[in-house]
Amino acid sequence: MTRLGKIKISSQLFYALLLLISLFPSGTLAEPYELPEDREIELRPYFEPPNKDLTPRNYIVPPLLSFLIPGADQWVEGQFKPAGLYTSTGALGAVLLTQAKKTTPDNRYRDLAWSFYFTAGGLSAYHSFRTALTTRIPNGEFSFMSSTPERPSELLEAPIDLTYLGRWTTLVPLGLAAGIFFVVTPNKSDETTAASLDDGFYAGSVGYLTGIGEEAFFRGFVLPVLYEYTGDQKLTLGLSSLLFALGHGLKVSHFVTAFFFGLYSGWLTQENNWSIGEVTFIHTWWDIMAFVADYTNHRKHAFLKLPTIAISF
Repeated sequence: MTRLGKIKISSQLFYALLLLISLFPSGTLAEPYELPEDREIELRPYFEPPNKDLTPRNYIVPPLLSFLIPGADQWVEGQFKPAGLYTSTGALGAVLLTQAKKTTPDNRYRDLAWSFYFTAGGLSAYHSFRTALTTRIPNGEFSFMSSTPERPSELLEAPIDLTYLGRWTTLVPLGLAAGIFFVVTPNKSDETTAASLDDGFYAGSVGYLTGIGEEAFFRGFVLPVLYEYTGDQKLTLGLSSLLFALGHGLKVSHFVTAFFFGLYSGWLTQENNWSIGEVTFIHTWWDIMAFVADYTNHRKHAFLKLPTIAISF
């Protein structure tokens, strides 16, 4: 058996395991995430409109607008502090993007800029959606969700919260990913130089930003909206995973990986009572490992074989 054939079988086994886990009945595997009662009093005002106007908000258009224009709905709602943070972060990404070199198809500068913008938009959409829920849950809508979710600041802290390593639902996917990325992936490079500090900085930065932004948008917003409309767990997982995969492009390897990762992340989000902290941790470190492994094992064709970031003023 060739090494290439070995990785193909290993990858299929990996996807099959994720699919099997995601199809288990609810409540049989992961320990549900429970919010202490005092957190409801603490967190409810964070997402509520400051003017206390609880007229039911549209929970689709404002989040989507906020995804495209970070901070948009927060400015409208009078949530000025988060609005300023989302808009300024998105603006930083836009400024970096205008300065990005466009002479190569793969550009660290450009990708880092997009990560800033996308993360600001994802968090802004999540914030907008949760604000809408403070006006919807009291009327009986989205009754399956907690009215006191994680703050955006807690999502920013999730990738460095090592307590998630005490959960097998975190260790299994990350262990499988590490095995595939670093053990069975064939080395297609004649060079064996380890990834540099610049590579580590890039992988860490983009992995961190992408993990937070994508989970905030897809599992924090898209997944519960689909469940509210369909009322079917498996259909919701399938549709949300399809959208997640389409967002990663139509290249077969990227599409398939994203689809199965979306299935697992969606299932785990539902198991954790719609908390997205754990999946944010998994997603971040999954991406970091994937980026570093790609550079290490495929130096000549790597996603990470990019110009060094250099910002001039």
